Amino acid sequence: MQLSARLEKLIELAGSGSCAADIGTDHGMVPIELVRRGRFERAVASDLREGPLTAASVHVRQAGLADRISLRLGDGLSVLSPGEADVILISGMGGALMQRMLTEGREAAASAVRLVLSPQSEIPAFRSFLQKNGFRIADEAIVFEDGKFYVLMTAEPGKQTPWRKADRLYGKLLLKAGGETLKAFLARRIEVLGEILRNLEGQESPGAERKRRETEEELALAREALNGISQ
Repeated sequence: MQLSARLEKLIELAGSGSCAADIGTDHGMVPIELVRRGRFERAVASDLREGPLTAASVHVRQAGLADRISLRLGDGLSVLSPGEADVILISGMGGALMQRMLTEGREAAASAVRLVLSPQSEIPAFRSFLQKNGFRIADEAIVFEDGKFYVLMTAEPGKQTPWRKADRLYGKLLLKAGGETLKAFLARRIEVLGEILRNLEGQESPGAERKRRETEEELALAREALNGISQ
């Protein structure tokens, strides 16, 4: 089965274990491949909506894995019992929504060996949330696909000193690893920040001034980060 680069990276980060749970599974391809490739003995595929879960059900049956993949309709981690899944995957949704899921499903999340997470927005705040709520970020990856950058990370139960601002913004482990995709991401971010500053020219309200200071600060951090991994 041919999967996108983003989904392949999710599978890679999931590692192996007894049971994987894909929350917001959509088409069900990730849990299917995790079981089919022998990484996990069984899996849970859940979604809040009946439509995607029905599509996932068709794919699971076609793969001959109906006895090993449990399909569940429900919100977030409410579909799991604590300790049921040793690896939990959540991707394809905003960071704030993922924070709510992990907060409401705290017992199931804390009992997992590993979380594989790919927030689509509010990523710096999401990193801080993990570190303030009993998780350490163990690995990070960045993928460029269909004109968009996707950040993926794994988190494990444990303590971690909160990262400095640049690390929260761009990923401490990503900055350490470097690579062309991260360079492209930082270069694009510098362009976006420059455009924001140009749009703020001539605006003198307190809100505009605050936005200008925040943008200038991040622009300096982004340039420093790009320079650091380019050397």
